[in-house]
Amino acid sequence: MKKLFAISALLILSINLFSQREQHQVYVTNIEVPIRVFDKGTFVNDLTLQDFELYEDGKLQKIEALYYINKDQIQHTELKIDFMPFTGRIFYLIFQMTDYHPRLAEAIDYLFEHVLLPDDSLSIVTPLQNYNLSPDARKRLSQEKISKELIGLIRKDTITGGANYRNKLRDLKRMTRSLSGTSNLSFENETSADSQMGISIQLERYMQTLEELENLRKTDVKFFLSLASNLKRQAGQKHVFYFYQREFTPQIPARVLNNMMTLYQDKPNVQSRLQDLFGSYHRNISIKVEPIKRAFADSSILFNFIFMNKRPENTSGIEMQEQSEDIFKILTEAAKATGGIIDNSQNPLAAFKNVTKLTEKYYLLYYSPVNYTKDGEFKNIEVKVKGRDYKIINKQGYYAK
Repeated sequence: MKKLFAISALLILSINLFSQREQHQVYVTNIEVPIRVFDKGTFVNDLTLQDFELYEDGKLQKIEALYYINKDQIQHTELKIDFMPFTGRIFYLIFQMTDYHPRLAEAIDYLFEHVLLPDDSLSIVTPLQNYNLSPDARKRLSQEKISKELIGLIRKDTITGGANYRNKLRDLKRMTRSLSGTSNLSFENETSADSQMGISIQLERYMQTLEELENLRKTDVKFFLSLASNLKRQAGQKHVFYFYQREFTPQIPARVLNNMMTLYQDKPNVQSRLQDLFGSYHRNISIKVEPIKRAFADSSILFNFIFMNKRPENTSGIEMQEQSEDIFKILTEAAKATGGIIDNSQNPLAAFKNVTKLTEKYYLLYYSPVNYTKDGEFKNIEVKVKGRDYKIINKQGYYAK
């Protein structure tokens, strides 16, 4: 009996020890970190492995290799271990626009004339379709022909894809002018065709259209997470350029709303509509940015955000209110998390030139995290250049999976 007990105890002890070894099993993995270092806007191209310090979750790591790369060519190396990086480039151009900008044609021409190399791959995402440029097409057709065809597709898809949005926006402007009194509407003498429907119904229609417009421009979080997941599976240096057009929504001026509150103070249904409208103008940004940032960083995307700025329309009786702050915040944070560039310009050609120039040179650092475990947690990466106050941009981290 004692012997049986001893065997059982030994078995239990063995199981416990085995479980502990499983829980603390250490793996070896290599982490690649693209880094861009700038001094007053100029890329610093003479750094050595000894100049860098790299931290993971605050712990100093041993850098095993440094590669200095220009476009897809390795210019300089310092190696303790040769990781033989794949420097082939994958380009994604994503266009989120409701109006076609003529200077986009020049940006596409510049892409083919000065950016794309023979072995680079290119994908285009428009409001309607995804297009992949096949290697065969680049061999058979001239750059000029491919560029012209691509410009035509982007223009057509933007105009077609944004038609519903532009129609809703036009309806909103008309309703806003009517409610603001610039279409001969008299709140005290309801004589116009619209006013005969009752101010309450007009406000309801206005708010419904406002909501429909908002639904058309909602940020699709699933799209970004899917993009990150798909690109993570692809080898190479992944350059994403996201063109986003600044948006404005027509709103009834505050003084008009205040006047309406006074005029219809004895009509509870109108008062209720006006209160709802006040609330709808103060938007809460509910999208969680952190999952997108981490997914992009983990996939080793270089996400570049090109914000196509424009001035609001100046129309009597209408206030064009900025409606880009939610998407702008998400995409700005995503770019920072990947080491990408953010450019704010009314000229997409100038913005694209600037971003491609700033991203074509970079360092690749490799390290093997100390006591790496596959715990599924996000590991934060910080890179420093010893003793120098340079601007350093690199991916925020990765998931240990």
